[in-house]
Amino acid sequence: MDNLVIWLIIIAFYAPLHYLLPVLFLFITGRESEKVRKGLMRRGLIDSTLSMVGAFAIVIYLAEQGTMSAAMLILLISMAYPFIGIWRHRREITDASGAG
Repeated sequence: MDNLVIWLIIIAFYAPLHYLLPVLFLFITGRESEKVRKGLMRRGLIDSTLSMVGAFAIVIYLAEQGTMSAAMLILLISMAYPFIGIWRHRREITDASGAG
């Protein structure tokens, strides 16, 4: 099978998890107003996109080098990046609301 087809299949299975988990987390745990929650979801989707693009650039390079275990570890670790962003942005909102 062509390498491009293989990577498209991997992305097709990885992307829904990478995008939907942070959005679901925000939806379930959010106590913010609707406007703030939408902003957090938008930021979460941007963080998910950036981390997925960066992760796949690294993963494709590592796979070409023959280190598939390291590549899969990078994919696993990159799934945490949107949650770090969510935590950071929620903390900014909490600090801003508490200060003023």
